[in-house]
Amino acid sequence: MNDFFDLNCFLLDPERQLPKEASKDHVRTWLEYKIDVLKDNEGRKVKDPDASKDARKFYEKIWKDFLEESGLSLRPEASSLSKNPEQYVQGDWMCSVATTFGKGLSVFVNGDKELKNLFRNKFPKKKLRGGVGGYNTYAEILIDDMKSDEQKFQKFWGDEVVQNFIRSAYTFANLIIVPYGFNAARDTLGEDGTEDYWDLTLKKFYQDKEPLTSGGYDLATPFRKLLKKNQEQGDPLFLSPWIDEQGNPILLPDSPRENKANWRSAMAEMTTRIDCRRELMAQYIDQLQNE
Repeated sequence: MNDFFDLNCFLLDPERQLPKEASKDHVRTWLEYKIDVLKDNEGRKVKDPDASKDARKFYEKIWKDFLEESGLSLRPEASSLSKNPEQYVQGDWMCSVATTFGKGLSVFVNGDKELKNLFRNKFPKKKLRGGVGGYNTYAEILIDDMKSDEQKFQKFWGDEVVQNFIRSAYTFANLIIVPYGFNAARDTLGEDGTEDYWDLTLKKFYQDKEPLTSGGYDLATPFRKLLKKNQEQGDPLFLSPWIDEQGNPILLPDSPRENKANWRSAMAEMTTRIDCRRELMAQYIDQLQNE
């Protein structure tokens, strides 16, 4: 482990006592964290780890030179003067656990009449997306199932592909910087958007040069500029697992958007790409330490 960051630290929180290898404990801990996000916690809302102080230190250390050479700045915290995407970037996760997890759970539940009825009976007045809704509906169901003697979802949360993905995706290796407001804007596009998948994001807004605006700002152009600068400067964003040498997006096999039944293979590929970025980051950090 390097002296700067533990690139394997789950949820970017070294205080969490979890096994080093992927396990159901990582799935349970992630679900518990998502439940905490929904709570007020006496006025102290739980922040997503990508907006934490440790994450900010990571962005500042890893991408300091890239930002300076590109004429960009990390968005000041809670500042009303930091919304210009031409000038400011912010950190975010690349591969979304919630999106991918929800797709897989939907496939799992909708293939079992008993599980479908379980969700319908628990939320009779709600129209649940994909039959399961979001983490606000499924998190407690799955946590209770893990504690039960009659586990109905064990084949889902016990799947090593699911566990490996969650274990890897909530580490520094899944973080990226993007123009301020970019991810929030693309998430509002629904079925016409990218559904939070990075290969589709790259194809839509980088390769195909489609527009993306929000709050009067053009967000797609700063995104393309950011990626062009990344190529010119030798890939400091560690995007080689996602963009080939010709600058084309490397699409996921069996994209969940095109065929939800293939979500498992797409998830395994995302895990591989996150792990590859971790190795690239570790090499760069070793260089920093030796300077």
